[in-house]
Amino acid sequence: MITLQMEFQKIKRKKIALTMGALICVQFAWLLWSGSHPDESERLEGWISMLYSLPLVSVIMMPTIMSVLASRLADVEHKGNTYKLLNTLRRPGALYHAKVICGLLFILAISAAQFIFVIALGYARGYAGHPEWKYYATAFVLNLACCLSLYLLQLLLSMLFFNQMIPLVAGLGGSMLGLILMYVKMYSFLPWGGFLSAAQVSMNWNPETRVIHFFYREYSPVELCAVAAIFVWIVVFYTAGRILFARKEA
Repeated sequence: MITLQMEFQKIKRKKIALTMGALICVQFAWLLWSGSHPDESERLEGWISMLYSLPLVSVIMMPTIMSVLASRLADVEHKGNTYKLLNTLRRPGALYHAKVICGLLFILAISAAQFIFVIALGYARGYAGHPEWKYYATAFVLNLACCLSLYLLQLLLSMLFFNQMIPLVAGLGGSMLGLILMYVKMYSFLPWGGFLSAAQVSMNWNPETRVIHFFYREYSPVELCAVAAIFVWIVVFYTAGRILFARKEA
């Protein structure tokens, strides 16, 4: 707990919350722009369409956002070269756990803000009925897991490289890869495509009538394995980061 408090003290003047807020506002602007002025048919499928749109926006933007978050949390020790010094003050690994928990709290705040905005936007646009809460709750958990896996990956890269431009470029590359994966399949075993695997909604588009129909997805065994891969990546990246931190502090 003391190490976690120290972590928040170290980032007190880094304005990470302001940076995250600015990046998330870009995502909000995207969602606000898409589907503005819905017609009657769009209002009928509004709530389910939101569950389709949010993963597509996240797969493009969240790799970059997570890279910025991890870089901002990791560069303090790099600049001060304090890894070995900190090892004399508390047990090895405590710093890594503090950074994981600190990042997780930011991710919780980001995910909560996303879903509060989406639900408020749906009511403001007059979507028919109410959100199906079981699907929205599942989407929240899966979105949180995808963000955490990317954060742990970026935290690992931020620890490995003193120059934080390298993990930031990796995050931008992940965003570009996510954009490409959208046009390949709606699932992926790569950590950057986890949002696609976690999407609970698919769509059919009729080229003759130019009408889009959204429906809840029925996962195939391969797609379920892709969803499970999200949690496997969390374990892999957490374990790798824990080992790397212990070695840097030794």
